[in-house]
Amino acid sequence: MGTTAKSQRWAGALAFALCLLFSAAAAAQDSKPAGSSFSVEDRAEAAEAYDRGTSAYLSESYELAAHWFERAHRLVPTSTALLQAVRAHHKAGNSIQAANLALRLRDEYPSDVRSKQIADAVIEAVQPANVLIEARCEKACTLELDGALIEHPTFFATPDVEHSLKVAFDNGETSTPVQGAAGTVKTVTLAAPAAPSAPPVPRWAFFSSLGATVALGAVATWSGIDANKGVSAYESAARSASSPGINNGTSPTPQQQAQALLEEGRQKERRTNILIGVTAAMAATTAVLGVFTNWKGESRDAASKRVEPAIGVSTKGGTLMLKGRF
Repeated sequence: MGTTAKSQRWAGALAFALCLLFSAAAAAQDSKPAGSSFSVEDRAEAAEAYDRGTSAYLSESYELAAHWFERAHRLVPTSTALLQAVRAHHKAGNSIQAANLALRLRDEYPSDVRSKQIADAVIEAVQPANVLIEARCEKACTLELDGALIEHPTFFATPDVEHSLKVAFDNGETSTPVQGAAGTVKTVTLAAPAAPSAPPVPRWAFFSSLGATVALGAVATWSGIDANKGVSAYESAARSASSPGINNGTSPTPQQQAQALLEEGRQKERRTNILIGVTAAMAATTAVLGVFTNWKGESRDAASKRVEPAIGVSTKGGTLMLKGRF
């Protein structure tokens, strides 16, 4: 009797090993994971991980077997590796994890009939006692449930417990609570966070702009007065330039004096015009800041109506923009 029982155990183990071997060969033909996109090293590591998973499974170390089968699937995705991970987790008593992998198996390998049958059986056994969550992101996202990474947007969770679903997009993160009763399906639509609004313009910006406007106005006024002072000297030099005179060769001629004064006057005029233009632009900025600065500290809530100025400066100049919410 003892010999017969031992033979039966060995026969069962041998049959299971052969099953794994043939299912791996079938997966190599059916799932076809675009092998050309995987390096020789990746395929070698995946094969080694699969062998370790098989060895652990036969030794009834199901947690370890699930680890190695999942690693094999990450390296070179195949329905066979994922199916064996489902079986290992199911044997280890990790029913939710087994069902979550079964959901991936069903969705990612719909043409694998045998894997789909087993996946459906695992899902049907787990669904009545748990809540099924369907996360729908408006664009590519990464999911975490209670701090654990979720690799598939459809997954099971413990019922009647508030879970924290965290979503990471390329432009930020957001989170939402999720809760449901056993046997129900919760669909969660997840939107990317809105771009942060520009910070309010501080009051000191208005007073700084006002001070700069006053200072520029004073400089522009001085420049205009200084330019006007040279008009009489230029007119006198112009009159002298048309009159005969004596020149010993060491001093500039009346024509040269008149030309020098004319050029000096033109430079002062350009300087004054530039200062007037800059002062006018600064005054406009000050006026906008004075009108739209949040003087009374109104609500900065995203839904509140407001108009805000935004100032930009670059090597090519500056910009003044108004941004509002109505």
